[in-house]
Amino acid sequence: MVAVEWFEGPREELAGLFELADDSPVAVRGYRELGRVLVARDGGTVVGHLQLIAGECAGEAEVKSLAVREDRQGAGVGRMLVERAAEVCREERRSTLLVATAAADTRVLGFYQRLGFRLLRVERDVFTPQAGYPATEVDGIPLRDQVWLSLDLRGSARAATTVSG
Repeated sequence: MVAVEWFEGPREELAGLFELADDSPVAVRGYRELGRVLVARDGGTVVGHLQLIAGECAGEAEVKSLAVREDRQGAGVGRMLVERAAEVCREERRSTLLVATAAADTRVLGFYQRLGFRLLRVERDVFTPQAGYPATEVDGIPLRDQVWLSLDLRGSARAATTVSG
């Protein structure tokens, strides 16, 4: 059974998950110690993580990093982590949960939209060699642009709790 809880250990223990979530070691080094981290544990084994940081505006929080071990993807672990993060943010009376991801990764974009996130804006040329990202394609699409999505936390929790998958 998978349980979601706050991670209290050194973030280095989660290095593999941070690397799975972000192709730039330089970027990860810049944010890995920020905020709080939820982990999904199956028994004593960490199978996923979600890093939650403060947003730029009052009332906002941001999912900075989310990853689920490849052998556990598609089993609802990521959904559990996002739902718990949204629940925590509602308890803290935050109004918005933000996340940024690669525009090229349509699978991840769909994941967040199924959880109730809405497209917010696009930042062009975020994933560049200058930022530490190798030239990469996701399903034949060059990795270049970043898409921001937002989840309104003020309304019903229905969108985050009735999704399957």
